Amino acid sequence: MPEASPAAALPLSGPCADARAEVDTRCAEAERLAQAAVVQQQNVRELRRQLMEVSAKREADARVRDRRQLSAAKDAARQAYHSAMTRAQTDFAVREAARTWLREIDQLNRQFVIAEARADDVVRQANEIEQSLPGIELAADAARIAAEVAQDACLAARLTLADCEEAAQRRVAASTVPGTRRGNGVVASVPAPVRLTSPTPGHRGVRPISLVLQGDRDAILAIAQRLAEEAGVEPGRLQLLLLELREQIATRALDEQMLMFPAEHPFWGQFNTTDARLVAANLAAMGYAYDGRSGWREGTVPRVREISVAVSNIGLDPRGPMRAANQETIEVLWQGTTVLVEDYLAGQAPDLDLQEMITCLGPHASRLSELWDMWGRLRPLLLTPA
Repeated sequence: MPEASPAAALPLSGPCADARAEVDTRCAEAERLAQAAVVQQQNVRELRRQLMEVSAKREADARVRDRRQLSAAKDAARQAYHSAMTRAQTDFAVREAARTWLREIDQLNRQFVIAEARADDVVRQANEIEQSLPGIELAADAARIAAEVAQDACLAARLTLADCEEAAQRRVAASTVPGTRRGNGVVASVPAPVRLTSPTPGHRGVRPISLVLQGDRDAILAIAQRLAEEAGVEPGRLQLLLLELREQIATRALDEQMLMFPAEHPFWGQFNTTDARLVAANLAAMGYAYDGRSGWREGTVPRVREISVAVSNIGLDPRGPMRAANQETIEVLWQGTTVLVEDYLAGQAPDLDLQEMITCLGPHASRLSELWDMWGRLRPLLLTPA
């Protein structure tokens, strides 16, 4: 049974109660339809597998039932028998040649009888699957489209909830901070800054999202504790979600080759940043990817030839200086390379807008649905410097 989301755990009261109830309804429906779409797609794959098996059996049986091929196979067995008889020097060799010939003839006859007996049944099975497959595929397409529409509705509800909760926080902050008196005597309230409960020493003025991306445990704990008070969610669970957010952003930055290479590196130093990233992308496309730390993903190391291909694929001459010196150099090619996680996020979602975040994370966004349900409360905590 799926775990209840924080949105469902939060009380349905206050100025954003309707928006939160809409998120619960829309996103639960989206989850249900997504699971239904997965089931329909599995049905399509299973039916296609069955069709492939039945079609292969039908084609194999057709060859076995072809009397011309059967006669040719028997002639070949007979010729092999005569050749063996010609070479036979003993009675045992003669008997063995006859036994082999009769065994092959018997096997051909048995295969023919089996194929002939099940021919109608195999054809019927194939026809039934072929007739039902278009309907199953149509149902799978309809389920997929319904799931996509429901997912869009869930996202729209989350965006509305995030805007509502941020606006509510600003109203609360404005009502608790002394205002400045305008010329007409009206007091203009000044929103109070959102602060971490325990600012990390030496990080004053730094946006908490930067500290999260750097893996600052104190900052992550402080954010989790603050959000837990507001959302009524277990702080430990929120810490895990924030670490997952950091991990998924880092994964996307790595996938997009958002890398910084050491300037004095004997290989990477030959390229400008754009070309170096293109070489890295070409290597990843060939199955030789940076693991984000200091080595090759899954220990898969290319040879000098693959490095040359990656260089030539971006329009540069791999001969001469534009090459790795030897295999030993390739094995440590990534030493000193770093993933620019903060730069990637700043380019994709500088304001941490929910729509931009989901687009930025792509297929990884679904792993963080619990955070999206409380993004209106979390976003100010991530953006306001301590």
